[in-house]
Amino acid sequence: MPSYFSPCRTFALVSLFAVLSTNALARSSADYLPPDAALDPAIPTPESVLGWEVGDWHVSHDKQYEYMRTLAEASPRVSIKVTGHTYEQRPLALLTITSEENADNVEDMRSAHLDGDRDAPLVVWLGYSVHGDEPSGANAAMLAAYYLAASDSAFVNELLAGTIVILDPSLNPDGLNRFASWANSNAGAVPVGDPATREHWEPWPTGRTNHYWFDLNRDWLPLVHPESRARMTEYQRWRPHVLTDHHEQGGYPGFFFQPGVPTRQNPLTPAENLELTRALATYHARAMDEAGQPVFIEEAFDDFYYGKGSTYPDINGGIGILFEQRGITGKVLETSNGVETFRTAIANQLRVSLSTLRGSWELRDRLKNHQRTFFAEMAEAGSRASQAGWVVGDDGDPARARAFLDVLERHQVEYHALQETLQPSGQSFSPGNAWFIPSAQRQYGLVRALFEQRTSFEDETFYDVSAWTLPLAYNLPFAALRQAPRTADPVQSSNGLTPSADAPAWLIPWNQVEAAATLQQLLTAGARVRTAIKPFSVQTGSALTGFESGTLLVQAGIQDEDALPTVRELLNEAALSGVAVYSAQQTITAVGPDFGSANFPIIKPVKPLLVGGDPTRSYNAGEAWFVMDQRLAVPTTVVAFDRLPTIDLSNYTHLVIPDGDFSKADPAMLARISQWVMAGGVTVAMARGANWVEGLCFEADPAVCQAEAEASDEEQEDAEAPPSKPYASHDADVARKTIGGAIVRTTLDTSHPLAFGYPRSQLPIMRVGTVLLEESKNAYATPVRYADAPLMAGYIGEERLEQFAGQPAVIAEKRGNGLVVRFADNPIFRGFWRGSERLFINALYFGQAVKATELPQ
Repeated sequence: MPSYFSPCRTFALVSLFAVLSTNALARSSADYLPPDAALDPAIPTPESVLGWEVGDWHVSHDKQYEYMRTLAEASPRVSIKVTGHTYEQRPLALLTITSEENADNVEDMRSAHLDGDRDAPLVVWLGYSVHGDEPSGANAAMLAAYYLAASDSAFVNELLAGTIVILDPSLNPDGLNRFASWANSNAGAVPVGDPATREHWEPWPTGRTNHYWFDLNRDWLPLVHPESRARMTEYQRWRPHVLTDHHEQGGYPGFFFQPGVPTRQNPLTPAENLELTRALATYHARAMDEAGQPVFIEEAFDDFYYGKGSTYPDINGGIGILFEQRGITGKVLETSNGVETFRTAIANQLRVSLSTLRGSWELRDRLKNHQRTFFAEMAEAGSRASQAGWVVGDDGDPARARAFLDVLERHQVEYHALQETLQPSGQSFSPGNAWFIPSAQRQYGLVRALFEQRTSFEDETFYDVSAWTLPLAYNLPFAALRQAPRTADPVQSSNGLTPSADAPAWLIPWNQVEAAATLQQLLTAGARVRTAIKPFSVQTGSALTGFESGTLLVQAGIQDEDALPTVRELLNEAALSGVAVYSAQQTITAVGPDFGSANFPIIKPVKPLLVGGDPTRSYNAGEAWFVMDQRLAVPTTVVAFDRLPTIDLSNYTHLVIPDGDFSKADPAMLARISQWVMAGGVTVAMARGANWVEGLCFEADPAVCQAEAEASDEEQEDAEAPPSKPYASHDADVARKTIGGAIVRTTLDTSHPLAFGYPRSQLPIMRVGTVLLEESKNAYATPVRYADAPLMAGYIGEERLEQFAGQPAVIAEKRGNGLVVRFADNPIFRGFWRGSERLFINALYFGQAVKATELPQ
């Protein structure tokens, strides 16, 4: 391990951090800052706007934003830009800080930087508190901005003359505000360090996540949320040489800064990245040593998944740095280090912000050269790669392909429209429906990261997912090509035909990603919509058109007279947005069931009840809420699990149970749910929630269920004790048994309503965790099963692979008039697994169409 603490170099720090060693006594902003700051009294301090000193209270987003605006108005060095808004309509602010002389030429300097001009400025991005309940960063951001705006020190003047600092004070405004409200409203006049006090225990879902309870620090690649999309636009506009990502952690006594575990670095990241990260670490180490703060490096965390803030720059020619301060959730906290203060945490985040600026400035030539050569070398590597690029088809769903291509565009990945028909690996790609992503481009490293299906790794321990192949997430057909095909510039696809107003019926194929939202709009408007249980063909216009199971049928003659104009208007709007809407010329089909048959059951409006609160996992609950609320526009009632006994379930059509630890749940709740299902309710349960509902009892005599449960418990108790192993092998064994996130192959029964809309019998899904489903006794109730050789990308230990290979992935059992749907995995993973998302949506709308399939005795 390299020595970060030896005085092997001379640092011209001018005691930059000496005063910060007395941070526990700090009151004013000046007390946090270096003694040579030479602060301009005309620049407003944070306390002059907040009304209290930084660290006295947890800053809310509105107060932080107010200060940043005030600072920008007062300082010619600072400009502020609102790049977007959160779901709760909080502004996403971004500060640009440079010398007054540079301020009028920032755009020219940015262009010179992007062009690789050697005289262009250094660009450093400081990003704070993507997790809202890790607030020391967001509070320190005000001090960092103030220091850069107000200091007349020789260092700051030199720095800003040759540097543009991009400061993102709050990457997650909604989460920050949620946490600040909790912490401040539970703080006493006398600080309490007891970890058990209410101030230190923010309730579910906590301020870590955004409005929909998503972890935004996993969204740098998928770009699902407005916070991430706005940030990525600015990131690619600037392409910083260095980016900091300020966090907190509760598992270690010291402050962590990168590098992390070297063997867990993504192999696509150049070796020089690690060298530069280590070089910058010497500056952080010196700063923290001078303050007497304990630190550690290279023992935890990793740089493998490029969807995190500290890792994304590594594949974009920059250096990403993760900082992890020991979390002080209130004002003081009793820890193994003694009583630590919120001020200490803020001061530490400020220290490493300033050490980053100092180190980046002194290493500026190396950092600039690294980015210049990075993109040139990536383009060169792409031109020499064994594959010329990848071709991706739209799978008959242009909207899903457009969503995929939108992600590529936001990452500035180059792609072209296919101009010739290709048939690699038994697949077919044709012009107008496919695109070519060349290897020979500046973003080759990122492209490869998005398309590769790696299954072997140097280190088998992962901090996050081990695979994220983007076309698999969207379930789009793709293939690597050894030779570049003929291509053209991509063009926006044309809209579909306008539905005929006097048609007796309209048809919407269900394979389209936007079909479900259209269905919900129709149901909300009071339309009567049916779905096809079997394939059929009917005359549309001058052609005979075939339609698959799941196709939506809207018949003009059965609509209420006052609703029909709205129905026609909604269908027209859907067609204009790109949804394929066909006008049938008659209701008697040429092939398959006629529209008036029982093979077109009515789809009843859905009214879901989503279970949240402890013990559910907020991420999974948020994903379900997001899909139903944002993508489908379904009014969704969210109820805490402990309130379920008080809820009249008969008011709802669906009960959505996310992942969670239900081991201590009251068994009486299962009895209530069982009765509701028998009466016609549909239960949709995921991961450990699916295991919990396996305890639902549908026997006339509950004693039968109890006896089966006891027999199962006895089998587990009779299991043999494992053989002894070396104590030191524990961590490696845990890694082999953990599935942090890998892509697996499943096979579909496309005749089952839960698989309607899928053109192929294979579906990639993300497997996280080790949940196994209890096999159904009904031979027709397993629409999705893991393949015998399931691993497509990522890491899963051999023992775990053997356990679930060929096992059920989704089970849908008819119980009385209702249905119980069990997902072993999360089909709506992080909101970007658009391929398997359809399974969840089908459970909502088509679960009611699943019929009883018991064979006669």
